[in-house]
Amino acid sequence: MRQNHINPEEAVRIHREIGARRSLGIHWGTFERLTPEPLDQPLRDLAAARQARDVAEEEFFVLRHGQTRVIE
Repeated sequence: MRQNHINPEEAVRIHREIGARRSLGIHWGTFERLTPEPLDQPLRDLAAARQARDVAEEEFFVLRHGQTRVIE
């Protein structure tokens, strides 16, 4: 999937590089198994990448299926 997607570590790096105030992680657990990793692995990888770059969960977050959030 590398040619069409970035991984969570790259996403957090880009979030920092462009100076984003908020980022939303998408495309996790949406499709049937496209890779050999567990469906929730991207969530764990994103949490680790945020921690490594000192990015708060409120700054770069994911929504559970059906969840909404007001961003101000």
